[in-house]
Amino acid sequence: MESKQSYTISKFQAARQCKCPRCRTGKMFEGSLLRLKGQKMHKHCPHCGLKFEMEPGFFYVSMFVSYALNVAQFITVCVATYVLSGQSESPWVYLTACCIVAIAMAGFNFRYSRVIQLYWLTPNLSFNPRYYGVKKADEKNTATS
Repeated sequence: MESKQSYTISKFQAARQCKCPRCRTGKMFEGSLLRLKGQKMHKHCPHCGLKFEMEPGFFYVSMFVSYALNVAQFITVCVATYVLSGQSESPWVYLTACCIVAIAMAGFNFRYSRVIQLYWLTPNLSFNPRYYGVKKADEKNTATS
């Protein structure tokens, strides 16, 4: 027996690559993670047309996700600073290290807080295999045929 199932990208891999949660094909953000002009998110998926901000204020939750990411990064940096500095007691060493990490990781936190919200904290949004790998224009052509 032949299986007609085609390969689809995994949920974790699609989230890591910042792909649309519905089609797992279109990019959610313009440019790269290290973009100097700031992070810009597409309003709609360029592949399937999903509107990312489903309602006004939808991404307020991602502020809390970003906060959790920052706390995890700060704890990691403080422990690493403690070990690498020879158990320094100066609060300025830790404050400086945390500020540097906060600035360096701002783009990462912005992107992945929104990705985490769309993939794992939005219950009515899930992968639809119908959109995977098929362009919107191709879909319209097959619908009229």
